[in-house]
Amino acid sequence: MKSRSVVISIAGLAAITLVAGAAPSGAQSPGFDAQGCGWYIVLGCSKSRVDAKRQLIDLGGPMVGGGAGSRVINTSDFDGFRGGFYCVADGPYVSRDDAGSVAWIEAVPDAYVKRGC
Repeated sequence: MKSRSVVISIAGLAAITLVAGAAPSGAQSPGFDAQGCGWYIVLGCSKSRVDAKRQLIDLGGPMVGGGAGSRVINTSDFDGFRGGFYCVADGPYVSRDDAGSVAWIEAVPDAYVKRGC
């Protein structure tokens, strides 16, 4: 009976891991376009780097997302972004379509796609 409990526990853990790793889906290859710019999925922004890092962790950390993974960016470092913010972003992706195909909307309804260089 004990071995059956262990098997059930392992199966349950595997199911939780699969569900947690399943969203968002539709991972695309990361990259930049011919101008050296990329498309980012912006998941939230803050004036505070600490708050942005906290949001990143709440969303699952840097390995969650599409092929590019998520991270905190300083918008002052990117042309195309309004400076002075720290944003949780998944990217860069080569095209708007690639970025838009990553399914973040279920987890972050206000997520949007933006180009930055």
